[in-house]
Amino acid sequence: MNFKVSLLLLAGLAPIPMSGAIPLVQEGALPLFANRSPYPTDLASYVSRLIRHSATGVASFVTAAVSTADNSPPTYLSQTVVSREAAPADDFESWLISQKDFAFKGILSNIGGYHNSTDLAGVAKGAIIASPSRSQPDYFYQWTRDSAVTIGTLIDYLDDTGFDDAEYNIPEIIEAYIVNSKKLQRLSNPSGTFESLEGLGEPKFEVNSTEFSGPWGRPQRDGPALRASTVISYLNILRKYNKELVLKDELIDEESIYHEVVKPDLSYVTRSWYKKGFDLWEEVNSVHLFTSLTQLKALKMGFQEALRFEDKTFYGNLTSSYAALRYFILIDSGFRLNSIPYLIETPELLATGERTGIDAGTIIGIIRTHTFNVDTQDDVEIPFNVDDPASLNTLVALANDMKYRYPINHKRLNLSSAFALGRYPEDIYNGVDTSEGNPWFIATASAAELIYKYIYSHYRYEKDLVIPIELRQLFESITDLKIHNQTVLPFGSQAFADTVGALKRYADAYLAIIKEHAARDGHMSEQFNRYTGFMVGARDLTWSYSSFWSACRWRAKVASITHAQR
Repeated sequence: MNFKVSLLLLAGLAPIPMSGAIPLVQEGALPLFANRSPYPTDLASYVSRLIRHSATGVASFVTAAVSTADNSPPTYLSQTVVSREAAPADDFESWLISQKDFAFKGILSNIGGYHNSTDLAGVAKGAIIASPSRSQPDYFYQWTRDSAVTIGTLIDYLDDTGFDDAEYNIPEIIEAYIVNSKKLQRLSNPSGTFESLEGLGEPKFEVNSTEFSGPWGRPQRDGPALRASTVISYLNILRKYNKELVLKDELIDEESIYHEVVKPDLSYVTRSWYKKGFDLWEEVNSVHLFTSLTQLKALKMGFQEALRFEDKTFYGNLTSSYAALRYFILIDSGFRLNSIPYLIETPELLATGERTGIDAGTIIGIIRTHTFNVDTQDDVEIPFNVDDPASLNTLVALANDMKYRYPINHKRLNLSSAFALGRYPEDIYNGVDTSEGNPWFIATASAAELIYKYIYSHYRYEKDLVIPIELRQLFESITDLKIHNQTVLPFGSQAFADTVGALKRYADAYLAIIKEHAARDGHMSEQFNRYTGFMVGARDLTWSYSSFWSACRWRAKVASITHAQR
């Protein structure tokens, strides 16, 4: 079989004419990780490596997860299941309502052109600042990644309100972001030029939408993918609600947005997905799961846009790149290894022994690329969905490490399975300089969103709750279930309802941690101190607000769908 066709079949795509498609093997491509020899070849050597990283909680988890494989027939349960997670405090619900509203307004307060705030002096219209903090640390810039994620939140808000936005003028804000993005795309910068497309990999810009020329970790290849996905999402919601553009003078029409904003970013992805770049934490130049997942999602979303505007040759490029990237993620990347129960964010660092591979960026990538907003197939075709055991075990591994690593978690050890989470075990960034890493609001909120989406997926598709042996620790820690082999809780059974209730309490516990460490007036920084619990790092971080708001959104969606099916 033709190699390209076999890749398309693996990707779930029907064979298509390949004229004009990029070659799947390109000059300068990364060596694929088909040879697993750099990785630990036996359980004992890997566990010893974890212990060297002080990840003792993860070491015991890996040992248990790998050594309990079972091929016996599944067990079906329908009886009562008891939650080990406590119900949230009485004021939790009222706090969520007020904090979600504060977080949304916190997002809007960091967008140029729509607020008369001294924090936004000199900020271009449509530019999203990462934080108003200008020193210790200086986050007073606009990042392609953060901006795309933030605007994605505003698009979700529009969808949730049925495009009824009389208060905030959200459509104009989103379109101002698109106008600003078009300008940034065409700025020559240290990463390159627009003509070569290399400039699209530039990670950040000055707040007045001029280039940032200082030293930085560049390129960052997730930015164009995230921006393309966000702009496509806005085009989709305009069509869904039969709305027209507000800023027609600048943006003209949807086809112009496709050709002038979306297509350049997607072209960058087709030309660079196989190349190294810096991770979402801007520290490591390699191949990363977060980046690959966001690139794959963007390519997938680009299919319909290319077809809509009869861009057939480019459609061929998108589909062949999608198939090749999906094959790489699943087969050759090293993101998933049989000997390790969780996903590996940066395989190169695992191979060299520098890191364990556990990273909150993986969880963020999963929830960013599995949205349940389109159809079942859309989420199925992007690997590592929220119900994949390796996805959930990534959270388990992160929590197992940080419940011991961060002293503020020690008081929770016998009370909950949810803990304040940081970026990754080896982190030494303290919010200003380097010493010891701390918990992050983004990481902790993303854990909650992962579990809410896991619950939501079962109700939306009316699926039995299937608990493989690999998820034994997760379910035994939050319920009184004893998992000896694959266990099935039939949809609609008492066991299903009780276990979902325990999962919801587990997710709620992550948001309760945020409640404990956010300011009483609602402000949220980037991090909170591992010893004292007080906020540290950049103040009013836009992504902290966005991640919290998104977690609350999915909590509400769970409540809505479970209520509808009672």
